[in-house]
Amino acid sequence: MIAPAVSETRSPSTDFDLWSDDVLSDPYPCYQQLRDLGPAVWLARHGLWAVARHSAARSALLDGETFTSTEGIAVNDAANNAAKGIMLTTDDPEHLRLRKVFLRPLMPAALNTLKERLNALAEARVDELLKKREFDAVSELAHYLPLTVVTELVGLSEEGKNKMLYWAAGLFNGMGPDGYERTLSGLEITKEAFGYLQNIKREELDPDGWGAALFEAADEGDITHGEARAMLMDYLGPALDTTINGLSSALWLMGRNPEQWDRLRVDPSLINAAIDEAMRLESPIRGFTRYITRDHDLEGVTLYKGDRALILYASANRDERRYEDPEKYDITRKSGDHIAFGYGTHVCAGRHLGKLEISTVLNILVQRVKRIHIVEEGRELHNTLRGLSKLIVRVEEA
Repeated sequence: MIAPAVSETRSPSTDFDLWSDDVLSDPYPCYQQLRDLGPAVWLARHGLWAVARHSAARSALLDGETFTSTEGIAVNDAANNAAKGIMLTTDDPEHLRLRKVFLRPLMPAALNTLKERLNALAEARVDELLKKREFDAVSELAHYLPLTVVTELVGLSEEGKNKMLYWAAGLFNGMGPDGYERTLSGLEITKEAFGYLQNIKREELDPDGWGAALFEAADEGDITHGEARAMLMDYLGPALDTTINGLSSALWLMGRNPEQWDRLRVDPSLINAAIDEAMRLESPIRGFTRYITRDHDLEGVTLYKGDRALILYASANRDERRYEDPEKYDITRKSGDHIAFGYGTHVCAGRHLGKLEISTVLNILVQRVKRIHIVEEGRELHNTLRGLSKLIVRVEEA
């Protein structure tokens, strides 16, 4: 993305490359420098603002009229053009109309019917893994409920179920800057995913699945059939990675902070707080962009109409202006105001399902596991997502 050819001075400014291998490997020192520079910092190399502080990020996310999603939420134009029409790239009142339909199977009351099944599946999987004593907590545990249950609930064809995780990772990689290898490969995968969704026949969808329910809503006139097809991508994209990364990061943090695991075992009522704290400290999505519709003062920094701003959830969640000792994992911290799930109109629609899946697994583990020892870990660099690709753990049974 090239900086707009305008005469206004954009300050503060930096030449940081947020998509370099070095920054993606360890982004937090860079985020801290951005926060220290100001509430919004111009990334001269990429021609957009970075909003890295907690208060500024929440303010921007609440102001959909100034920070709009309708021009896309990616850094590059190709991804933004491809995503036109999906729920993530609409604002109210259209967004609210679509969201009401989209949320029907994702509200807490609807999810109550899943609890028993999720618990039974998680119990069986934990039984299998404890017999091994050493296993990959990413591929063998964190993947399990999303890939077993969520792919089924969405109700795509077998090809769609098998490729959902691959497509979602590609979609998020394709949101990076022009010319980067990860972005280019991600855009190719995005093209494949959109091609599948544009061509899938309605009768190929599971009639009891969430995808089919979108077309039923269109039959009833709540949304159009074109919107129903576009919204399939909203189910495909965020349904898996955030939950997988959230659970594996929580287990990684528990392994690195055994005193927190001990505390959780003594008081399992802290599980929701432990999940929030893991999401705050290791946010699964680093952030999305917004297009700025008018000149705007953001906590003393002037942003101009036509600019684009990257709202850095992962940086805001470690802002020392909001959280004392923000690098510390503390499950007693009151961190419910984190923005790992976004904030405002576009707060993650699937957050209740994601937290239900993670809490189901943790509730079983705290009863069965005395200690989590990290044997080996690995990460794959990604433009938008942060998570572990491998987490070999050895567990001591309680």
